[in-house]
Amino acid sequence: MELSPVRESDYPELAVIADGGVRRHGKPAFLINWDSGTREEIARSIAQYQWSTRANFRVDEWTIEFIVRVDGRVVGVQGVSAKDFVRTRSVSTGSWLALQEQGKGYGTQMRRAVVTAFADHFDASVFHSGYFEGNDASRRVSEKLGYSPNGVKTIIAQDGLAHPEHQLILAASNIVRGPDPVEVAGAEEIRRFLGLAPA
Repeated sequence: MELSPVRESDYPELAVIADGGVRRHGKPAFLINWDSGTREEIARSIAQYQWSTRANFRVDEWTIEFIVRVDGRVVGVQGVSAKDFVRTRSVSTGSWLALQEQGKGYGTQMRRAVVTAFADHFDASVFHSGYFEGNDASRRVSEKLGYSPNGVKTIIAQDGLAHPEHQLILAASNIVRGPDPVEVAGAEEIRRFLGLAPA
């Protein structure tokens, strides 16, 4: 598995694997209803969101989206975001997988890769995540990595209705690591980009 920052040249591949939506049984999984509609509407939503993460990037508030490939095949996206990261060392994660790639363990593998990388190379000490009631796949990924419950919030989801969102928290020292090492290329450049001191 390889994670790399999403580039504009990746948008067509993401649009193809997201065509028809990425949620099972139509249950809400996102805040924004980006994966509903026609092929063109989903492709536009993907591009607009990716452009917004770049346009709004600041050292004190950022989102980095990684395209996820398995044996060269695009399977989904893993995102990481933070506010005041230099002071808090706290990040949040979000992700999606193509429908046909779900249930293969990729969700756990890509989340483990990103939390391990940020803990080991970018000084992150706390990780946050959440899942809407009924999203058992997301819950299981968090449980496998060692997250603990951290309360419940009511949030307006992509269907325009209020839903309970279970909050989760993970200390870097409690990450359940896998058998395979996580290799990071360009760590020092990313540290400078995020406003961190050299390792």
